[in-house]
Amino acid sequence: MRNDPGDHRRREERPQRPATHLPLATVVVAYVIVVLGVDTLAALGLDWPLRWSWFQWQGRNGFDLFKFIFWFVVPFLCCVPRMDWDWFGIKRWKRIDAILLALLVACCVGAVLLVPYLPGVRDYYRQFGGALSAAQKWNFFIFHLVWTFSWLIGWEFLHRYALLRRADAAWPRFGWLLVPLSETLYHLQKPPIEAAGMALFALVATAWTRNRRNMLAPFIAHLAIEIALGLFLLLG
Repeated sequence: MRNDPGDHRRREERPQRPATHLPLATVVVAYVIVVLGVDTLAALGLDWPLRWSWFQWQGRNGFDLFKFIFWFVVPFLCCVPRMDWDWFGIKRWKRIDAILLALLVACCVGAVLLVPYLPGVRDYYRQFGGALSAAQKWNFFIFHLVWTFSWLIGWEFLHRYALLRRADAAWPRFGWLLVPLSETLYHLQKPPIEAAGMALFALVATAWTRNRRNMLAPFIAHLAIEIALGLFLLLG
């Protein structure tokens, strides 16, 4: 009795069980923990048991090579063979998504406008450009934009593509929560209000990405936050 070729095709198309995704998801989670942990230890300037500041590869123009390589280049190259390119365009958007994105950007920029009225956050950021001349502030703004470019693409790709896809496949119900958890824990080194704001943004952005299988809108919203923050440092 001959096998039906359609049966073989159906077996290949059948989605894998979550357990089959566990090894790769575990590797991705461990990678995120390591690269964010090393970056945090380097930023804190700790010297035990290693001289973690050695991993601060930031150029004079602001470009952070460590973040760009380990948050973006390495994960991107690992994902290329099975990349879902529609995660980065507008093909999966619905008509209402442009309106929702505009509202999200408005909320994010509005949150930055509140910075002068939040003592802890205001003091944290004004230490970077408070007593500078107009020319120095402009140079610092350019520095901020270059620095933002060097890490933001990697941050979003690492979290809302590499980590989200693997965690969601391995733990279909709650795995996606690892993304906002990672983002919030990393921001605990910032003022508490900012960490709370990041937690809220991460939940909304990750839920949107998971629902649409697309990370473009959260990336644009996050970029708007960083540009608005740069303008605050420039004009403050």
